[in-house]
Amino acid sequence: MKQSETKNCRPMETEGAVLLFNFKEGPQLRAVQTALFLMQAGGRCVGKEEYMLPMKMLLDKDNIPAVPAAMPNQELTGQMIVFAGLSEKSLNGLLALLRANPECGQIPYKAVLTDTNKEWNAYMLMEELKKEHAAMHP
Repeated sequence: MKQSETKNCRPMETEGAVLLFNFKEGPQLRAVQTALFLMQAGGRCVGKEEYMLPMKMLLDKDNIPAVPAAMPNQELTGQMIVFAGLSEKSLNGLLALLRANPECGQIPYKAVLTDTNKEWNAYMLMEELKKEHAAMHP
């Protein structure tokens, strides 16, 4: 498997997991990583070469399969964060930290892993989040 374009996104051994999509190296990523660290939440950047894999596979850091080179690897049209296995308290604390720090920027597409979306790939989840976002913010 190819290394993600963002080399400084390393997984951590902590409670829960957070997947970061379409984040580039820079102040914003460092601010988000700091929020993850403060909440003791593990996180990693997902490379666009992995976007076709189901969410549940992306969360299994020990068993991510090699991605065939022929798979499409289009970038998403925005940034997305997927939260998995976090307690309600940890999730709310992390969201508060992300909102409180202007360097984290606006990240409109956020999701919690569910039984329904764990089989979806990044493109499918992003499309669903866009529909929900449009319905909530007409």
